Amino acid sequence: MLAKFKKLDKVVQVILLILPFVGWIVELVIRWTRLIEKKTTLNLVVALVYTLIGWAWVLQIVDVVWNIMYDKFALLD
Repeated sequence: MLAKFKKLDKVVQVILLILPFVGWIVELVIRWTRLIEKKTTLNLVVALVYTLIGWAWVLQIVDVVWNIMYDKFALLD
């Protein structure tokens, strides 16, 4: 899923992450698929945090900024 997301234009990525419900779903899918691919403690903790308090705008805004600046998600191995 992350590879498909990275193939999108940067503007489309930002729009998908900024939209309230859509951004949360995109974050969940990417984080849980990454947890399945690489079973690390960090990925498990971050996936659980995004699942339980993923509606928090702070977490999504951090990922939007991180994705724009570094072309990757924050705390994603």
